[in-house]
Amino acid sequence: MENDNLKEEAENLLRELFPINRSITGSGVRKSLKILSKVADFEIKGVPSGTKCYDWEIPPEWELKDAYVEDSKGKRIIDIKDSNLHVMGYSTPVDRKVPYSELIAHIHTMSDMPDAIPYRTSYYDRKFGFCMKHRDFIALDKKETYHMYIDSSLKEGSLTYGERILKGTSGKEFIISTYCCHPSLANDNLSGMVLWVLLLRNLSKRKLRHTYRFVIAPETIGAIAYCSLNEEAMKNIEAGLVITTVAGPGKRGYKRSFMGSSIIDMAIEHVFRQSGIDFIRYPFDIQGSDERQFSSLPFRIPICTITKDKYYEYPYYHTSLDNLDFIKSDWLIEALGIYLKVIESLENSIVYAPLNHACEPMLGKRGAYPKTGGAINQNRKDAEKDKKSDLDVIKWILFLSDGKKTLLEISEETGIDSSRLNEAAIRLCKLSLLKEVK
Repeated sequence: MENDNLKEEAENLLRELFPINRSITGSGVRKSLKILSKVADFEIKGVPSGTKCYDWEIPPEWELKDAYVEDSKGKRIIDIKDSNLHVMGYSTPVDRKVPYSELIAHIHTMSDMPDAIPYRTSYYDRKFGFCMKHRDFIALDKKETYHMYIDSSLKEGSLTYGERILKGTSGKEFIISTYCCHPSLANDNLSGMVLWVLLLRNLSKRKLRHTYRFVIAPETIGAIAYCSLNEEAMKNIEAGLVITTVAGPGKRGYKRSFMGSSIIDMAIEHVFRQSGIDFIRYPFDIQGSDERQFSSLPFRIPICTITKDKYYEYPYYHTSLDNLDFIKSDWLIEALGIYLKVIESLENSIVYAPLNHACEPMLGKRGAYPKTGGAINQNRKDAEKDKKSDLDVIKWILFLSDGKKTLLEISEETGIDSSRLNEAAIRLCKLSLLKEVK
């Protein structure tokens, strides 16, 4: 029932947020964040236009009121009311009647996908453009005169982002981010926005060992601005996740961090294997999302992305066919479960050191060993099954806890689930046989 309620909630959020025309700045982002903040509390902040952020500068705020292209009879061949993708992001205003030969210089299509409207932007080069289906484009009358109209503005404003820091006790901090700048694209990245807020709400109700920094911002410029404003804090982050493209029909996978063997890579691999999920392991690549910023100098944060139909990998990417029919709330909630398991693995990734420094401690006098000996390994036919008995879990922890290995590493080495290891470790701490290494 809880999952059914989550699916319904996710579906409602997807439908409410999909029509909003988002960009890297503007009222669309603010409206979207306000809706999400009703699901989970986070602070909505702004960075003024013109603010220097390293080698970048926050651009003027873009607003689009109306846009269309119509022929001499007033028939609209492009209308922003039909799709937010019909206008290139950050298009400058235009109100001009032109021949076909001039119109086509401002039209973007995809000949290999004739029924899709492409998504195009021009954030830092002042120009305008329209996007349309190639099938409609080739049907245009070349003898016609066309009226190009864009009612937009570029003015001083701000870049809007959201933030909430969930405090833990370990002193270790992880970042969980997503981006909120794509208009009417469902998998990329409306799905990531919805999962991000549901994950935030879930973790905000828990007592956490680690600190989790939740950030939702426009892609690239938003991440750069956030790093610029929080430089010292970002230098101390252990690892992180960028949530994107989580609800498509394709195979599950994850993009590795630039390190490839970081704690976040290990946690994801552990969850996929423990859950029996067949997945694609994508190598780190410089093309991608905000891991490029968080993993760059001077931060070098290992960042991974868990996906279902990863960006670049599915044909509908950055087109109007990446719509609400392409994704499912069921797949989004399944992805939420995977992200929660990864967080649980991080929470259980604790280092313990022994308090008994020579040989195996006597468990019997502490009530941690069977009172009758001799029968434990009799007829030991299934070593793997026996290895996961309560007693063997205790013995493996005592044997491998050296003050350096995390429980996650011990889990990978033994095949024992990290949550079981954590329960046994807590018990051993109470018996004064282990201590947690801060």
